Formats: sequence, C-alpha cells, structure tokens
Amino acid sequence: MDKKKVLDALNLDLEHEMSAMVRYLHHSFIVTGPTRGPLVSMFRRQAEDSMQHAIKLGEKVCALGGHPSVKIQEIYEPGEQSIEEMLAEDLEMEKKHLNLYEQQLSLVQGSTALKLMLEQILVEETAHVEELEMYLRTDRKTAVKV
Repeated sequence: MDKKKVLDALNLDLEHEMSAMVRYLHHSFIVTGPTRGPLVSMFRRQAEDSMQHAIKLGEKVCALGGHPSVKIQEIYEPGEQSIEEMLAEDLEMEKKHLNLYEQQLSLVQGSTALKLMLEQILVEETAHVEELEMYLRTDRKTAVKV
C-alpha cells in the first residue's frame, strides 16, 4: 500500500464530503414550497452524514500520520433552483463520490481496516444515491411531482 497515495485519496474524499455538507445545508436553506419540511429534514440528514464521513476521513488521515485538508471541492451555485434541480445536482455529486470511493478501494488492498471503512462509506453513499433517485422518480401513478 502506497501511504502517500492513500493519504492523498483520503484528503480528496474529505474535500468532497466537506463540499457535500455545505451544498446540502445550502439546499436546506433555500428549498421552498409545500414539501419544504420533509426536504429540509432530508437535506440536513444528508449534511450530517457528510459531516460524519468527513470526521472519519480526517481522523484516519491523522492516524496515518498525514494532515487533513481544509479545502473543499468547488461548489456550483447557480442561484435560484427548483427542487428537481437541487435533487438532480445532489444526485450527480453523490454518483461522482460513489465512483471515487469505488476507484480508491484498490489503493487500500492489504489494509482490512481501511478497506472496511471505505466500503462502509460506499454503502452509505449508495443509500444516498438511491434515496435521491426515489425523490426524483415520477414513473408511478402514486408519485408526487415536486
């Protein structure tokens, strides 16, 4: 296992989780309409999940002798957005994060603890993707358009 590559990857993950936390909080502030309450709760829960991932990653960087990044990945802020646009943006970012974690699994071969940590985050990121896909799904008679 190449420790420098692992530390760089974990710091990149940390930066993505920090940006996700900011983006979700921002969406929780600006969402409006009759479905605002449940969406605020969902966005803030996602922000909390991103914060927990960031904490795990930052702690692991320190445990491995590195220094956790304070950067965040650039966040696209288009101004006014519909609920669908916010959810689609979040889904796109979650899929990117999921792919990033998938690719990084090869870097931690030989470290069961690191592999399990990344796999647990992958499970949680997959749940985020699935939840956002369900919010955006409008193919059923029972689906409510937001």
